[in-house]
Amino acid sequence: MRTALRTSLVTVALAGAMLVPASGAAFAAPATAPQSASAPASDNSRYEGEPVYIGEGLVAVLRNKAEGPEAWIREVGPHWKPGDDYMVRVVTKLDRTLPHDKAKGLDLELTKAASARPVLVVTAADGSAKSYPLPAGEASTDCRVGPVGQEIGAGMSAELYLSELGPKVLLFEAGDGGRGFAQLDRTHPSLPESAGFIARIVNPSGAKPVFEWKTQGGNDTVGRVAFPAFPEGCKPSYAFSDDKPVTKPTTPASTPAPVKPQTAGQTAVVPKGPVAAGVELPVETAADTVDTATMTAGAALVAAFGALAASVVLRRRRATRD
Repeated sequence: MRTALRTSLVTVALAGAMLVPASGAAFAAPATAPQSASAPASDNSRYEGEPVYIGEGLVAVLRNKAEGPEAWIREVGPHWKPGDDYMVRVVTKLDRTLPHDKAKGLDLELTKAASARPVLVVTAADGSAKSYPLPAGEASTDCRVGPVGQEIGAGMSAELYLSELGPKVLLFEAGDGGRGFAQLDRTHPSLPESAGFIARIVNPSGAKPVFEWKTQGGNDTVGRVAFPAFPEGCKPSYAFSDDKPVTKPTTPASTPAPVKPQTAGQTAVVPKGPVAAGVELPVETAADTVDTATMTAGAALVAAFGALAASVVLRRRRATRD
């Protein structure tokens, strides 16, 4: 019986050893199995276009379809050549609402943006410029105003734009060919506090937006400049909604300060002599009244005991004389 049992255990162990590779292969199969042929491929048609190398490791992907003329500036590296992949990191995008920007020392401008044949003009730091025509498209009414340049101090400059989408501000910092620092618009009208200075669009959805900035500390004044008006025949794509002004209640100097209401148990103390208008009178509390009453009662009790003691002494003296 023991021999039969040992033989059975050995048989089971061998069978398990033979099954281990098969089971491992079964678990590993999904990781190496090819994807189903029916799986949809990623659709990049919205961002595809004519890629042209513009220098400094940047490619401009030129489009001019239903969305209007667009130049997507993407970072591809200095060794990019036609035929290589260009669907990489976006540096900026130029279109009819934002036709000008800077990147890696290059000045980028989408000229003739409202025409049927826009042109991308790239100007290098040495002043040399190259033009890249976009594919032909449909002309449109140019409702864009700008750029309006504005120096704001601390080595920063701003460009103001106005279009049917609302006001927009591009902030640039000195050095590196005027590298873009931030962008403000209707949905993000102000820099965060972590920026270290103030730059904001006041009344961004109103009829008369204003750009405000303060780059210096201390008592330096806040700079303000109004955005240009909409061109004739152009209307915004949103309803005007002016910001509500922030008002703080003020008390005129000639108005007396309000007198605090008295609570139960309080007694007003009437001072001697004239009282100036607006002066708050001291108030005697209920606890003070109780203490005064207690002291008065104590004094009367002491006086009563004194009178009683004097009467007893007087009677004793009379009894002694008699």
